[in-house]
Amino acid sequence: MITGAATRDALRRRGYERRPPGQTPAPRAQVTGPPRRKRLGVMRVVLLLAFAALALRLVVVQGISGGHYSAIGSAEVTTTVRVPAPRGTIYDRDGAVLAVSVPTSTVVADHFLITHPAGEAATLAPVLGVSQATLTSELSEHSGYVVLARQVDQDTSKKVQVLDLAGIDLVPSSQRVDPAGQLAAPVLGGVDASGAGDGGLEYRFNSLLAGQPGTEVLQRTPDDVPLPGGTSGTGAVAGTGLELTLDEQLQYVTEQSLGAEVLASHAKSGVAVVMDTRTGQILSMADLAVNPDTGALEEAPSNYAVTKVYEPGSVFKVVTFSAALQEGLIQPQEEFTIPDTLTIDGWVFHDAESHPTEQLTATQILAQSSNIGTIEIANLVGKDRLVQQIAALGFGKPSGLDFPGESAGLVNLDPDSWSGSDMGSTPIGQDDAVTAQQVLDMVNTVATGGVFVPPRLVRATVSPDGKVTATKPGATHRVLSTSVSSTLTTMMEQVVQDGTAVAAGIPGYTVAGKTGTAEVPSPQGGYIPGAFMATFAGFAPAQHPVLSAIVVLEQPTPIYGGTVAAPVFAQIMGYALHRYGVPTSQPTGPGGASAAPLPLGTDEAGGTGGAATIGATSGSATGTP
Repeated sequence: MITGAATRDALRRRGYERRPPGQTPAPRAQVTGPPRRKRLGVMRVVLLLAFAALALRLVVVQGISGGHYSAIGSAEVTTTVRVPAPRGTIYDRDGAVLAVSVPTSTVVADHFLITHPAGEAATLAPVLGVSQATLTSELSEHSGYVVLARQVDQDTSKKVQVLDLAGIDLVPSSQRVDPAGQLAAPVLGGVDASGAGDGGLEYRFNSLLAGQPGTEVLQRTPDDVPLPGGTSGTGAVAGTGLELTLDEQLQYVTEQSLGAEVLASHAKSGVAVVMDTRTGQILSMADLAVNPDTGALEEAPSNYAVTKVYEPGSVFKVVTFSAALQEGLIQPQEEFTIPDTLTIDGWVFHDAESHPTEQLTATQILAQSSNIGTIEIANLVGKDRLVQQIAALGFGKPSGLDFPGESAGLVNLDPDSWSGSDMGSTPIGQDDAVTAQQVLDMVNTVATGGVFVPPRLVRATVSPDGKVTATKPGATHRVLSTSVSSTLTTMMEQVVQDGTAVAAGIPGYTVAGKTGTAEVPSPQGGYIPGAFMATFAGFAPAQHPVLSAIVVLEQPTPIYGGTVAAPVFAQIMGYALHRYGVPTSQPTGPGGASAAPLPLGTDEAGGTGGAATIGATSGSATGTP
């Protein structure tokens, strides 16, 4: 219990004191001195430090790290889109478009901005031609970026824009289009999903064709509202185009004629190339193959004319005869004794058909394609000079086209490593693997008067502003003298007039050429029974050559080059001669022609072709390959 005295003491201690009425209370003592001043000083220091820290943080945020935080803020509303550059257009020699890029769009979705996937899917489905169920599923994904449709044309893109759906955007893209369909596809090549060249000339000249992509910076609020003035970026630089040496119309005729024979002879594939003898410009280059699964005739998977090698067979005899003539070892009318067989280092060589020992001139040996006679002439040449001639005519190295995947062939240019039987097999086109283009280059060398002219596929570049710049032709070199070339041309005319390639004749024109029928090597060694490669290569008009060409068929039936390849040559060459206005030959004697044909355009870019009329052909093959 608290007593009154205790209460009074407690109150007194707290400053309360009982006093009589009217008495003024004594003043209380105030707390002053060092303790209070100390507390105020501490508070001032704390406040100063706080303000200093805030100031320092402000400097860091706005000054030192300002760019970083600005970028974070900008990223919330900014999207940078890559704008593809228009790929350079590819033209034929007359300006016809062979490959062009057209603008398209990729339709993409950002699910973070989509609140009604099913509703937007129902709206988009009929425009994009995609099922509503598929779009609903894609719009419901939680990835932030979903591709709904690729390579959408411009009309459809405008329809998508008009819908103005939240979270749906259009990203610029392009699509490579070949107006002529698959014409010359193995030569042109294609582009992959990213728009980069993945084969043929599209790959070879990708850096030139591709141009430089640009960027487009878009600014939108988090709820997908465009910000005023929020679009900027750098413009794309269009790619440089190519003007090819190809003639679209001749290319079409070449593929049609070749394809018809591939199907008629049940061949596996076929190659046909037409070239301007003087400039080396390739006017048509066809590569066709039969799909082993469907049996349908299609464009070959690659440019077989330069990527696929084969044993050429008797057409390779031009090497042997040119070397012998160049060295002055034979004359066209010089006779040779030709037995039925010839044994070399234990290997027995024979002609295509058995015959008794006979006398044949050098011209007859070439015209009738005698293996035995050719080997006899090769022995006069010797392996060292034969190897030199093989190399001089372009075998064992790329043709000069610099085409992706081009093969240099497989020829043994080291005479010291030849086996004993090589002097029998190599002169007649066995044991070597070459490309069709290499064979054509050899024959074209005879047509030019003995000068090797590198082939060409691109004759100019076309800048985005339309400026045409001619490409530099490759270096030429002389292989044969003009007199030897003229003599060999006359001998090769006999192949067409009364030899193994009568079917290569073209009414009104003299033709020189050579056939080849060679077995197909087996991967297991030896040769595949009944499998042959059929070839004819030649030029016209024979005495004033303008065009050279080659046709090769893989495993046809019949097997002979003079039977299946020569007629295709006649069809294609007949059309080309008329198309370029080459005058018919006026015979002045056996194999002669008095009228020099008009030149085929020029070696400059921007040439034009003449009227197109297919020349009729007829004839049948006789003799051996």
